[in-house]
Amino acid sequence: MPDIESLAEIYRRPGFIVKRLHQVATALFLEECGRYSMTPSQYQALCAIREHPGIGQSALGKLTGQDRSTVSLVVQLLLDRGLIRRVVNSSDKRSASLKVSESGMQTLREVAPAARRAQDRLLSALPEGKRAEFLALLHRLLDAHGAKIDPARVITVKGAGKAPPSKRLKARPRR
Repeated sequence: MPDIESLAEIYRRPGFIVKRLHQVATALFLEECGRYSMTPSQYQALCAIREHPGIGQSALGKLTGQDRSTVSLVVQLLLDRGLIRRVVNSSDKRSASLKVSESGMQTLREVAPAARRAQDRLLSALPEGKRAEFLALLHRLLDAHGAKIDPARVITVKGAGKAPPSKRLKARPRR
């Protein structure tokens, strides 16, 4: 059947390769950070909240590329562990901001070296001179598809974080 792709052809597709690479990156992160009971999604969220204290949950999801249900789960897990705290807006009880707790700051200090080791292990398969080029090409792909996250836009513009309709991605990121 010449019009149907073989499994070998699927394995060469960019989407399949990127998905597998994400799985490898996640596995390496979990190997390095497992003793902290920290997933990549939780670590990204904790870093974003530290960098943007008072951020809302919706903006956090946009900053970390997580859909609403995933960011909700991640925030709840971080709250349950006491790594962040939720502060309800006194003028609008429906609105709350997130802040890293002292325990969360300590956890970030402990996890950061392990997270860096995971990234180093992932990129160690490439020659040192090609690593920056590889990352630049990945960023170029994101830019070309309107999928690069602009933290300044997400934080400063109400309702921001969405790409223009023509650039909006149809697929949702997974946990």
